[in-house]
Amino acid sequence: MTEQDLAGASRAATVRRRFLDALAESGSVRAAAAASGRARAAWLALRGRDAAFAKAWDEALDAYVELLEAEADRRAVGGEEEPVFYGGKQVGSRTRASDSLLMFRLKALRPQRYRGVADEPEALSVRIQDFTKPED
Repeated sequence: MTEQDLAGASRAATVRRRFLDALAESGSVRAAAAASGRARAAWLALRGRDAAFAKAWDEALDAYVELLEAEADRRAVGGEEEPVFYGGKQVGSRTRASDSLLMFRLKALRPQRYRGVADEPEALSVRIQDFTKPED
């Protein structure tokens, strides 16, 4: 391999890393492609023909999902600060956690424990009667 080939391979690896880092941060192929300076279609084609790159792509998306989960946990437990208004003026703020987001996370992490009754199918009982014969 020539020095030029090595330099080209190094540049390609740098551009791939830029794409994968942006994908892990944004979860968006379009944004990652823009950050890398290459077309979205080129990245999709590379994913289709390079199994190692496809695996790295999936790992980048997994990292993004972990970011989303951490943010969901922060909002569910720590909450979001909201302004409080009185008479049209902001007089303070309060922190509001999300009960629904908390329950969503608990169901996702421990479905066997936090599955609600509404999530379980109702038992169905069927009685079949033959109307062609007289009843006893």
